Amino acid sequence: MAFFHVMQRFCEDLRREGIPVTPSHSEDCFRALSLIDWSVEDFFYSSLFATLIKDYNYKPLFDNVYKRYFKSQIDLERLKQQLLKKGDESVPEGEAPEGAQADSEVKAQAAENQGSFKNKSSSAPDGRKNPLAQDFRLDSLDDVRRMEALFPLIAKRLASKMIIKNKRNDQNFINFRRTMRKSMSTGGVPVDLITRRKQKEKPILFCLCDVSVSVLQFSCFALALLASLEKFFQHVRSFGFVDEIDEITHLLKHADPKTLRANVLKNAKVIGIRGYSNYGLSFKHFFERYGGQLSQKTTVLIFGDGRNNWYDDEAWVLKEMRNRSKKIYWFNPEEKENWFTGDSRMKEYLKYCDRSFEVTNLLQMEDAFCQL
Repeated sequence: MAFFHVMQRFCEDLRREGIPVTPSHSEDCFRALSLIDWSVEDFFYSSLFATLIKDYNYKPLFDNVYKRYFKSQIDLERLKQQLLKKGDESVPEGEAPEGAQADSEVKAQAAENQGSFKNKSSSAPDGRKNPLAQDFRLDSLDDVRRMEALFPLIAKRLASKMIIKNKRNDQNFINFRRTMRKSMSTGGVPVDLITRRKQKEKPILFCLCDVSVSVLQFSCFALALLASLEKFFQHVRSFGFVDEIDEITHLLKHADPKTLRANVLKNAKVIGIRGYSNYGLSFKHFFERYGGQLSQKTTVLIFGDGRNNWYDDEAWVLKEMRNRSKKIYWFNPEEKENWFTGDSRMKEYLKYCDRSFEVTNLLQMEDAFCQL
């Protein structure tokens, strides 16, 4: 059967399993599929999962349905060309058409119903390594590119979650004083409730990011995601450092993780005399230059592993930053069990942080950002 009809039935089966899939989700899915390499199953699976599933708890149900539909050996590249060829006439307003006719070649390939995708490293969905759970400490350039390809999807997914969270928190409260005053004219019967809307001020973010080689991929991905979410905050200012610190806010405009790493190292003065991570010196220089701009409306976000190469930690600077700021959050790409080992100064720094997050992959980063 035609791929559009397959996707329509696939979405219907997801709904039967209790997974909420809207027409806009389907539209996002088709758009994502037009941008990826279908010969790599991880890309195909991640595009479906990231656009159709908004709650990770649905993953087991999604995997069961996915296995029924896409375990067979199908030439995804040919199906992709079919999708692009049909274009807008086949997908009005984000919904797949009913009764789409399949061409004989696609039918023949779908009927084979055996084998696997070209990417032999992928197995059944329940045995697959979720790309969103891929560790930031990537081993190869292919891993880096695979994660970068997920950026548009994860950015939109995170934005959707933050919109839902804001709407959930956007509630009216009863104004008791005005309610009681108005009810006195009628003896209290009836009582007309007068409500007031909670005034919620968007935070101002100061982001300090270790961009040394050991955590560069993590920091740049975090910065690019924050830049894409700027509308949720009053203002976002970003600073990169190794053993010197420099503002990189201007480099994040229309940020692309593929080029951000090179732009930061080339156009920002983040490397000093030694070129090794020095959190203490970087914090000190930041406070000297920008400490006067911190206020109780400011939230400071720090991205890095806290490994200081045995330099002075200058923890007193972080204490002063905490006294002037509303909150300080620390995002560490290492597992918590490694935070207090070797040259890590996390034990000293955490004394002055309101919260810390273990952020080893995109899923943990997504959850942490939703709590800002």
